[in-house]
Amino acid sequence: MSNLLYFPYINLPRTDWTLRTLLYYDNIGSIVPQEYFYEPERNYDQFMLELVREGLVTPINPMDVLDNPWTSTRPFIELIQENRKKLEKAQNRFIAGNRGNIHSDKFSKANIHADKFDQEIFYQLEQLGLAESSGGRWYSVEKRTANNLMNFLATLVSAKTDRLPTTDYVKPFHYRNSFKKIQEKRETILRNLIPFPQDIDLTRLMRFKEKHSDLLQAFRTQVELIALDSNIIEGTPLFYQRLAELTQRKDELSTKMNESQFNSILFGTVCGLIGAYQGIAAASTTGAIFGALPGFANAVYSALQIERAENVFDQSGLKYLALADKRLRR
Repeated sequence: MSNLLYFPYINLPRTDWTLRTLLYYDNIGSIVPQEYFYEPERNYDQFMLELVREGLVTPINPMDVLDNPWTSTRPFIELIQENRKKLEKAQNRFIAGNRGNIHSDKFSKANIHADKFDQEIFYQLEQLGLAESSGGRWYSVEKRTANNLMNFLATLVSAKTDRLPTTDYVKPFHYRNSFKKIQEKRETILRNLIPFPQDIDLTRLMRFKEKHSDLLQAFRTQVELIALDSNIIEGTPLFYQRLAELTQRKDELSTKMNESQFNSILFGTVCGLIGAYQGIAAASTTGAIFGALPGFANAVYSALQIERAENVFDQSGLKYLALADKRLRR
């Protein structure tokens, strides 16, 4: 999949993980309450607001995605009701205050906004002794139940919107082992290949992705060939060999772009073009600009080296990262 659904939080963190994710996927979705659409400046943090404005992150209201919210979430309530012992333990944790004490937008730990579900599910959780209103349209929910409920919702929304659910949260969620291993393997590959600084201009990032969408697809194919191959197990010599091959190819491309493989041809072309203009320049007030041909030619040559980095040939899929390293670093 080329698109993600980020959870359990609303705001993506300003971290290396987010940058890698932005570079690797076409778009990231985030589940947000309805009020965030009307007053984004008031609700998002500054980094998230910029991501939304640049189109790098798409806010998603689950009520616009799910056709039958209560019917869709009823199996979750039924699952809780089936195991009375687990239910009693959860009730005791809720009574004991195991709800967390964090900002309301970090709903996965304790507080969930009513807009994220049909009101019926909160009524049912209240009847089960696992939730209560915490003011406004926020509900305080027993911590483990809240985590499971948000995982449940993220899975439903991901399936409906054709997105891959993902998180930067350290502890694993409920996904089966094979899914978790693929995610961890993918993250290891990206962490080694994309060690970019955090202060990248998001407008430039969006323009770069739009311009080089074909290269992004080629790069993603190379990574997924490793991530999805069950024979390539993370931590084995084969895994590190494949990772080293990708890293080496990326470094080779970066070197070619910096040194340029067009040195003699390009410099000769620049001198030829400028020489053709000399006759015109000598008869005009701009003659002084072209008077020092070697210096001027070097300046134009250097500029064209930067512009012609895209011309470096590559079939490995790593050209996307080499260009990103050259174009996006401040």
